Amino acid sequence: MAAVRGAAQWLRGLLSEEFFEACGVHPAERKNEKNHFCADCAAALCRHCLPHDPSHNVLQIWKYASCFVVRVDDLKLFDCTGIQSHTVSDHEVVFLNERTARKRSASAENPCAACARPLSSGHDCCSLFCKVKHLGESERGLRCALRVNRKAVAAAAAAAEEEAAVPEPHNGKRPRASSSDAGPSCGGSLRKRSRKQHLPARSPFC
Repeated sequence: MAAVRGAAQWLRGLLSEEFFEACGVHPAERKNEKNHFCADCAAALCRHCLPHDPSHNVLQIWKYASCFVVRVDDLKLFDCTGIQSHTVSDHEVVFLNERTARKRSASAENPCAACARPLSSGHDCCSLFCKVKHLGESERGLRCALRVNRKAVAAAAAAAEEEAAVPEPHNGKRPRASSSDAGPSCGGSLRKRSRKQHLPARSPFC
């Protein structure tokens, strides 16, 4: 997408992905529409591609007014300030893509900075795409919006890993997780694990 060429890979993927299509990795499963996006893998996921690595930043995509939206609270890697938001089921959401508009006018009292769609006062852009497109004219502006509060995101991920950690038993040894307990990282976008088996080490002869 030329309009977001200067954006990070995950952001380009998020804005160009067609969500709610059937997942190619799980074609036989029910409810296999791709309605999640992993910013770390830059890939769309279905519910069967989860559980994912708890340290990965996964967004859930929703539909509102026939358009893709994401919760502002979930979009931790981008500053949504200035994007007109909407309240859906008590959650604040923003549109991912530029919306088709019946009325667009640069002479409107408060037009979108990218597509001239009329907005309510106090907002600059109608969607995440439009903010990225507008900020793309200034590399520094786009870099600042990718505020990447990575320290906060990393801290949250570390806290999640801590909660998921198995407590130490009394003998001081931590039990090994079986292969059936370990879930995939992020669905079909990642490489398959090698099936090569390593031979067990033999004990030395007496």
